[in-house]
Amino acid sequence: MPHVPQPRDDRHAQYWELVTSADRTVDADLAAICRKEDAGEYTVMEACEARVAALEAHLAEVRRLRLEHLGGN
Repeated sequence: MPHVPQPRDDRHAQYWELVTSADRTVDADLAAICRKEDAGEYTVMEACEARVAALEAHLAEVRRLRLEHLGGN
């Protein structure tokens, strides 16, 4: 089992909770893309593009959360 860092304060705890939620969301998005690809609703290329878009959106959200809750650049 991987080590899960413990938040240091309420600000970190809230950040950790929101990032964990964002992780679950992107996991669900990626699973939905796989289902659509398997069902023939997406070509391989469309599925790849959808995965890239989902992952880029996830990274943008994690960056936004970091800035909002932890500050910095």
